Amino acid sequence: MILWRRQPAAFTQSLETLPMTTTMTAIAAPVIACDNLHKSFGPIDVLKGVSTAFTKGDVVSIIGPSGCGKSTFLRCLNRLEAINQGHLEVMGQDVSAAKLPRQALYHLRSQVSMVFQHFNLFPHLTVIENLMLAPRRVLKFPAGDCRDLAEHYMAKVGLDDRADAYPEQLSGGQKQRVALGRAMARNPQVFLMDEPLSNLDAKLRMETRAQIVNLQRQLGITTIYVTHDQVEAMTMGHRIAVMNQGQIQQVATPLDLYNRPANRFVAGFIGSPPMNFIPVQVQAPFLLIHSEFRLSLPSEWDDLLVPYDHREALLGIRPEHLSLALPAPKNIRGHITHMEALGSETYLTVRWLDAPTARPMILQARIEPDHSVQAGDDVWLAIAQDKIHLFDPNTGLAIAS
Repeated sequence: MILWRRQPAAFTQSLETLPMTTTMTAIAAPVIACDNLHKSFGPIDVLKGVSTAFTKGDVVSIIGPSGCGKSTFLRCLNRLEAINQGHLEVMGQDVSAAKLPRQALYHLRSQVSMVFQHFNLFPHLTVIENLMLAPRRVLKFPAGDCRDLAEHYMAKVGLDDRADAYPEQLSGGQKQRVALGRAMARNPQVFLMDEPLSNLDAKLRMETRAQIVNLQRQLGITTIYVTHDQVEAMTMGHRIAVMNQGQIQQVATPLDLYNRPANRFVAGFIGSPPMNFIPVQVQAPFLLIHSEFRLSLPSEWDDLLVPYDHREALLGIRPEHLSLALPAPKNIRGHITHMEALGSETYLTVRWLDAPTARPMILQARIEPDHSVQAGDDVWLAIAQDKIHLFDPNTGLAIAS
């Protein structure tokens, strides 16, 4: 449980007073566990029964559209917001009550540290004074130990040469690193990060993201990271929780989310450009029938599609699994309305010429850059049959996981 090598004496003594069974239980149990969390602001329900758990050393990215409840969920975990209903435990202690006792709140604040979207540094304090604040005020460490702790984490975030600088003398990236160092100086068991890199430019985001990942690996602190950026979520998280309308839709590794989305929302949210969806008819021996193409399926789909024989399903195919092809009954004829050549790849927006609907169907394709096509061309697109996804058109759930 010791997360840095030079622990202040007061902190080390407090650990030594714990019975061995208590320490072992804290390691084995989830660091944070929540069950059926509800949170509303007046008539607006923001969290609608969130249940999940985070274990020691986890790095979990939380991603979802604006207004889905990501930041509110994070604030509830740190009890900056009271929860209306449900059960929440942090480091084995129940912190569900509407009004926490002082001892429970102190326990929570000493175990959980939060980094906000805005730096929230004290402008009248230097870098080292900002880092010393939590150990002195929250953890009640002696002044000498506070300074040792602050210097240790200033070096960790690469700011040991800026100890006497004030926030106004720092760049945006340096300010964010001070905020990270200040959070770490509390010796927390859990980091909560609410879009900490959103105020930085692209290059600085990449550099700071790498620093956060490296620090987490060194310290092994459970980290829950809220972001709008799919690249951040996919590269930083051991697992990703996808939220929508106040509920967690799926928690899985980045590759599992990409390859085995649990429902249509997750399939359409993960990936850029997003997945294409085409309504089809299922017919034994399990062809996907559309008025403009017929697609045969591998045999492993047979048992899964028995309940859908002669019924509709929703075919999902990612843009990178569409390719330019020759005319054929299994391919789709389209017209390129827009093209984005990005050097390493090319994005095509293709209007389906033969779609039988009054509103033209639009497909997104991602192809290799060496194809000589341009906006205005008519093309045929082939679907990679081993990469398709199928969803129930009524529930939106994946037919196969």
